[in-house]
This record gives sequence, structure tokens and C-alpha cells, in this order.
Amino acid sequence: MTEQNIAHAAAENLRKTYQALLDQYVTTPALSPADRELATVAALAAIGRKGASRLPAHIHAALDAGATRQTIIEGLATMSQAAGTPTSVNAIAVAAKVFAERDDKGQGTEAERVWLEGDAPGGTPQERWERAQQTIQEVYPAGPTDETYTAVNTLAPHFWRDVVAVFYNDLFLHPGTSIKYRELFVMSTYAAINTTPLQIVWHTNGALNTGWTRQEISEIFTHLALNIGITNAMTALHYGKQVFDQRDHQGTAKPHEPRTVETGRGTPDARFTEGAATLASLNPEELPHGEGWDLAEEIAPGLHQLAVGHLYGDLLARGGLDDKTKHIALVSAITALGGLTEQLAFHIEAALNSGATRNDIVEAITLMSAVGGFVRATDAIEAAGEVFARRDAAGSSN
Repeated sequence: MTEQNIAHAAAENLRKTYQALLDQYVTTPALSPADRELATVAALAAIGRKGASRLPAHIHAALDAGATRQTIIEGLATMSQAAGTPTSVNAIAVAAKVFAERDDKGQGTEAERVWLEGDAPGGTPQERWERAQQTIQEVYPAGPTDETYTAVNTLAPHFWRDVVAVFYNDLFLHPGTSIKYRELFVMSTYAAINTTPLQIVWHTNGALNTGWTRQEISEIFTHLALNIGITNAMTALHYGKQVFDQRDHQGTAKPHEPRTVETGRGTPDARFTEGAATLASLNPEELPHGEGWDLAEEIAPGLHQLAVGHLYGDLLARGGLDDKTKHIALVSAITALGGLTEQLAFHIEAALNSGATRNDIVEAITLMSAVGGFVRATDAIEAAGEVFARRDAAGSSN
């Protein structure tokens, strides 16, 4: 087989694997097809050029599942507060091409073209500011979860007033879709970019306050895993569980939101069993797996089965690379992502338990400084140092 044919075959295998994983682990009645696709559109748009190749297909799929064009456009505009205006502008341009293609091919329906005309409430800057504050109070009645927003309001009040007025009056109150679906786009965006935990917490609260259930939020993070990565999905779930617990502790949970774990996923198959055995062998010390891992089985069984069955049952069981090389690759990738300290530490341990040396780990992280940046590399070296120290204390030979 030629090198070109190898790449073509690998691409086709990835496509088939993606669909199979959707069918086996991700697609459930707990989340409607339209909502799954809208969350995916938000996540792919949020990662910009990295998700550009798949974005049109999922915009088509969202429309085929019953979403309207205006919901997609309003959602993409709203997520500008999370991913930036250029990101939203580029995604809306992609959506426009999809709409035109559907019309040219006769695929578009009248239902998807329904458009609610109008604009957000206007008025003076003071009126827009006051109305935006009311929106915040309605959607996030608990207020900021730390002093971040208070600091911005104190040190840069002009910036804060403009941001609040634009986001929570001009965007959130614009006709075309509900605040509930705006929160879906924003929450999915923050899960995809995974750089600002406070905002994931804030908008998970907002999603619950506007009608999403805990079950649906867990399913959204599970569904997004195939496009944003299992590590990012696990991290989003980790912060989601923090929100659930906080709301229970404070007595602020809404009547609609209690979660019931969907039980129709079936008995774990051989791949899951093999993955669980591989995972146990890589972690004889029974160390934490990282953000979200220890609670996925409890509140997001689909994500847990996907992580164990696909990552440890399928991918790590494949031939072609030895275990040491596979785990060094994972350490490198997680270093480049950044901000996943617990998961990085776990995979450093797994790499060492698979035969990698400490020097292998340090060199892999150092190499990633040119790809992910020196800040992420420095953080990863610190995480590695903590792993080495723990192993020294435990009398490990490597």
C-alpha cells in the first residue's frame, strides 16, 4: 500500500470510528438530535480553524434535526463573548455558505428559514446597562462565584459597563432564540476552549437556571468529547459536578433540574473490559485519573465508557507503537493542551510504568515548549517534578 493510500485508509477509518462511537457511547434519548448538533456547532466554531473542516456538516445536521437558521446565527453571535468576535464572524460566514448551499440544492425547508425580525431593547447607555443587570440577576441569581467580576467592575468600570450592556442586553435580549439556547452555545464554547473554569461554572449555572437539566448537561459534555477531546470533556464535567453540588448545598436547584442517570446504554462490551484492565495495569498505585474521571461513571456513564473503552480498550491496544511511545505521545499532547494538571500527572505515571524514563518525560515536555508555549511547558515540568518526588518517596525504581 502506498503512503497516500495509507493516509486515505486512515481517514476513512477515523470517519467510521467517529460514527460508531456516536452510536455506541454518545447518542441517547436523553438529549435531542437538534440539541446535540447545536452544541457541536458551538464547540467546532469555538475552536476556529481547528474545527473548520467539520463545522459545515454539523450545521447541516442541526438544520436537518429541526434547528432554525436564526437559532444557529443567534447562538454563534452570542458565543462571541466566550470565543471572541472574529471567531463568531468566521463561523457565521460558514453558516451563510451552508444556508446558500441548502437553498441551491433544494435541501432547505420553510421551517428552518423562519426568521423573527426585530432588535434588542435600546435606549440610553444607562438604560441598556440597567436592563443587562436585570438579565444577569435573572439568569445568574447567585452572582459571581469569586471576586473576578467585582475586581473588573472596580478597576475598569467603563469596560465592565460596555461588556455587560453588549452581552446581556444587545445579545441575550435580541429576538431569534431563547436565552436557554444562548446558554447552550456559551457553555459548549467554554467547554471546548477549556481555559476559564470560572466561566464554565458561571454558564453551567446559567444553563440550569434557564431550563437545561443536569442529565442534559452531562450528555452535552459527553457528546462534545468526540470533537473537543475526552480530556476537555472530563474537565467540563468536573466543573459541572461542582455546580451541581453547590446548588444542592445552597438549596438553589430548580425543580426541573434533578439528574437521573440514563440506564439504556447496555452492558459494557469487551473493549470496555479490556480498557478497564489496561487502565488498572497502568495505575497500580490507584492514583486519581484526573479532572472528571472519578465521577464520570456516576453522572455521565456514556463519557466513562467512551474514555475507558475507546482510549484504553481500542487505541492503547492497537499495534504499531509500543506502550512507552504511546504514553509519551499522550504526555506531549496533554502538555500542549495545558491546564490539565491531574490528567497530565496520571499519564506521566502511566508512561513511567510503561518503561519511559524521567529523561524521556522531561525531553517530551521540553520539546512541546515550541508548540504549546513555555508557560504550559513550565507547568508540565512542575507537574512532572511532583510525580518524580512522589515516586522517590514511594521507593520507585524509575
